[in-house]
Amino acid sequence: MEETTRCFELSDIDLALSCAEQDNMGGIAPSVIFGYHEDVATWPTRPGGTATSPLTLDAAGALVGDLVMKTGARAYRFEFTDDTGSFTIKPQGEAGGESFVSELNITAAKIRKKILGFMNAVKGRKIFFLVQDNNGQWYLMGDKDHGARMAADSDGSTTGAAYTERNQTSLRFQYNSPRAFVYEGDTENLLTAVEG
Repeated sequence: MEETTRCFELSDIDLALSCAEQDNMGGIAPSVIFGYHEDVATWPTRPGGTATSPLTLDAAGALVGDLVMKTGARAYRFEFTDDTGSFTIKPQGEAGGESFVSELNITAAKIRKKILGFMNAVKGRKIFFLVQDNNGQWYLMGDKDHGARMAADSDGSTTGAAYTERNQTSLRFQYNSPRAFVYEGDTENLLTAVEG
């Protein structure tokens, strides 16, 4: 019988009940970081394990390194209505072709020309997002080969029908990747343009 290569070292997974890990709040922070895919100079890399040096489960779940912008480029912030955003990572694919799809849903109250302009700017374009959950954990949508894309099945902009309904724009973005990761790199320096 042929031996299976083990790139990952399994371990017990407890309830994570340390003092710091007892705090667990749903939702995402009402601000994400975004930019054009082609403006990224360096992407974090996937962790790599070997049969002789398998990855621990913690190492297998985190990207390695920072996202760094090209000279003259920077990332931007998108603030949206609090308690309207969500982020998911779901498995997908047939046996032998499994991967993951990440999905970001955000809603901005009031239809504004800047939001419509953003939709025009990212339509059909590869972009990236950095999303922070309400527990402080970051996630990156995008890698050196693939970017996040605006999904055509979002609710888009709507005035609502009643006075009590919110006039808003709801957007959905999706990113496909072979593995699921958290991002532990820089989230501050990339917001300032890199000088030559």
